[in-house]
Amino acid sequence: MASDILVVDDEADIRELIAGILEDEGYETRMASDSDSAIQALVSRRPSLVVLDIWLMGSKLDGLELLDVIQKDHPELPVVIISGHGNIETAVSAIKRG
Repeated sequence: MASDILVVDDEADIRELIAGILEDEGYETRMASDSDSAIQALVSRRPSLVVLDIWLMGSKLDGLELLDVIQKDHPELPVVIISGHGNIETAVSAIKRG
C-alpha cells in the first residue's frame, strides 16, 4: 500500500503520537518498539516509509544499526530518522549512512 508507514520507537507515547498524527492525515501505520519487531514488520509487509528513532532502549540493534539493516535489505525504502536525544555527531553519522 502506498500510504503504509512503519513507526519504530521504544517509547510507546511517542510511537503512538506519531502514528496518530499520520493516521489523522490518512496514512495507514504500523508500530514497532524494537529492532526485532521492526524487522519482522518489514518482512511481513514492506511499508512505503519507515520513521525510525535513533535510540532504541532495550533493543538488540540501535536505530543506526537498524538503518544499516534496512538499507542492506531494502535499499530503495525511505527512512526518516528521529530523536529526542540527538546531537551533531549522531546526526552526521545518520546522514553519512544515507
